[in-house]
Amino acid sequence: MATGSNLSFVLNKPDDVEFKEKPVPSLKSQREVLVAVNYTGICGSDVHYWVHGSIGHFVVKEPMVLGHESAGTVVEVGAEVKTLKVGDRVALEPGYPCRHCAQCLSGHYNLCPEMAFAATPPYNGTLTGYWNAPADFCYKLPDNVSLQEGALIEPLAVGVHVVRQAQVSPGQSVVVMGAGPVGLLCAAVARAFGATKVVQVDIVQQKLDFALNFGATHAYLSQRVSPEENARNIIALADLGAGADVVIDASGAEPSIQACVHSVRVGGSYVQAGMGKDNITFPIAALCIKEVTARGSFRYGSGDYKLAIELVAAGKIDVKKLVDGVVPFSQAEDAFKKVKEGKVIKILIAGPNEKDVVSSFEEPKAEPVVPVVETKIEDVKAAESKPEEASTHGHGGGCC
Repeated sequence: MATGSNLSFVLNKPDDVEFKEKPVPSLKSQREVLVAVNYTGICGSDVHYWVHGSIGHFVVKEPMVLGHESAGTVVEVGAEVKTLKVGDRVALEPGYPCRHCAQCLSGHYNLCPEMAFAATPPYNGTLTGYWNAPADFCYKLPDNVSLQEGALIEPLAVGVHVVRQAQVSPGQSVVVMGAGPVGLLCAAVARAFGATKVVQVDIVQQKLDFALNFGATHAYLSQRVSPEENARNIIALADLGAGADVVIDASGAEPSIQACVHSVRVGGSYVQAGMGKDNITFPIAALCIKEVTARGSFRYGSGDYKLAIELVAAGKIDVKKLVDGVVPFSQAEDAFKKVKEGKVIKILIAGPNEKDVVSSFEEPKAEPVVPVVETKIEDVKAAESKPEEASTHGHGGGCC
């Protein structure tokens, strides 16, 4: 049973947060579990709500607990739960569908119109002491996967879903626009799927330097030239011949999207994973002439969390490299400020019941990179951000 604090990090209105003790939640059904939250990552959508109080038509109208990238420990199980027990360490999938609509029944529960998603109004998030969830949306972590790694399964699952949408296969070439966490993870997943050339593209050299030590085989610093010229440069850099087999935009930035279409080969695949402006100028003729297969990507679906955990457990993707530091719960607002300033790739906040946690974040020697406030595709269905916000956020410049 819960025997600790349910202190929560609550957003009241833009730029107004506070710590508030809330009642420990009770199980709503016998198929739920109660989880003590150990670690939570900060997503760009959390920062966007903190700064603006809204994302598209999702508006914070009453106090809301932030956070949705979490892992924790089971402290109570419902009578009908057969897959988990008290003491199990789990990664939390933070969105719960209705399970009854056409989308859910077809296996695409991520598209459920009744989705209740953590830290998306009107639903509270996971920056709290205790969180109750359906047992089948809590994924047991193997012994060799830490709780801190477990908190990174959520963004990794986004990358898995994107790469599965692209149907990346061994031997293919892949271009990923954006080198923030999700863009970096898309590149790493593509390599794990067998891609032999993975080109990471961004506007910040430091991020590209990191990318080359994470998942990318090539890195291209986007230039202030036409999308067509950037595409030609990308193709020449990695010797992609007639173009990449797969291109992924993890930015939502209009020039990046345009360059994607010009970078992909005839008959190749293009996946849009980043959201920016609702409407952009798009090179539709190039898409048609090449007979490119184009897909969107939204959050994560069946099997994505499971595969993400397996990739970490097998050592295929080292998500620990993304973490710049861990801070105690009392420093949550400072952590948000660091993300907003672009000083981190990923920072974790320890849960309020994690005792004796000392901040491990060290100020970087380099100047802060592009300030970050943006929206992540898996968190909203529409974003009405400014164009400059569409290229940088908690998942980095040009990444959604």
